[in-house]
Amino acid sequence: MDVLLDITVLFALALALCFLVERFMEIVKSLYDLLDSRFDWFKYWTKKTYRIRNTLENRLRIVEYAGKRNTAIVLNKFKEKLMNEAEPSEGEVPVLSGDLVRAVTIKAYSKIIGITAGILLAFWMKVDLFDVFQSAMSDSSLWIVNIKSQSWRIVISGAIIGLGTDPLHKFIRTIENRREKKEQREKVQTKKEVAS
Repeated sequence: MDVLLDITVLFALALALCFLVERFMEIVKSLYDLLDSRFDWFKYWTKKTYRIRNTLENRLRIVEYAGKRNTAIVLNKFKEKLMNEAEPSEGEVPVLSGDLVRAVTIKAYSKIIGITAGILLAFWMKVDLFDVFQSAMSDSSLWIVNIKSQSWRIVISGAIIGLGTDPLHKFIRTIENRREKKEQREKVQTKKEVAS
């Protein structure tokens, strides 16, 4: 019973830290948006977009080799994954805009800052998601790779926390699925032994 309580408390703490990181990132993004609007940083994003456009057109000659239709497919997939927008562009090749470059860059930097904050919080609170399950299961068969270093386990736990609640839920669900499969295998093994 103590092990179950430890696991529950640990995941409640990890979930609370995820919410803390997400709210922190919302505040940072809001402050950035305020500074962006006050100091007209759109000029920077427009210049950066022109540089990216020139790189794609002149140096890589991407449209020449891939074709306009294939390039549009790739760029639409990129937009769908990064921007969570599934609507295709109107033209054959999507147009780069300062807003798109800004949004992608901010999203990438916010992930980096979130992961860093998650790792710092994990070290501060000594959150080790892997250790609790490894000790609870007393078996490393639930893991693809057995991580022996506590520092690396805390870094990975912090990265999961920094990515937000969705990756944490997926991590918990994966562990639960593996534990359930292990229990089913053990039941089948026990039934075979009893039948023998």
